Amino acid sequence: MKKDDLLTENEDFVLIPAEGEDAWAVRFLNGEFVETSIQYGAVGFNEVQDALTFNFEIKSSPDSELDVENMALQEHAGKVLESIIVKGIDEGYVKLHDKEDNAG
Repeated sequence: MKKDDLLTENEDFVLIPAEGEDAWAVRFLNGEFVETSIQYGAVGFNEVQDALTFNFEIKSSPDSELDVENMALQEHAGKVLESIIVKGIDEGYVKLHDKEDNAG
């Protein structure tokens, strides 16, 4: 994905404190899932499929029938996560390491 294709924090999504946890959630600000908040769990990179892998849970949504099996939501969550990771690498607050590297 080109940097021009990345979503923009505070325009497309915003990071919010996760309720009752020492973690962050993401609230979508526009599009099909506006006002839906999710929290990412495990994030990794599948070298065989050359793809980012992750899981997430829905913290809140105006759509009571929305669930994590929704493919469009999964794709949107992936785009947001990619944008967060790219910005974090560029700004130095995301560090990557190999799975075997326990120093993390």
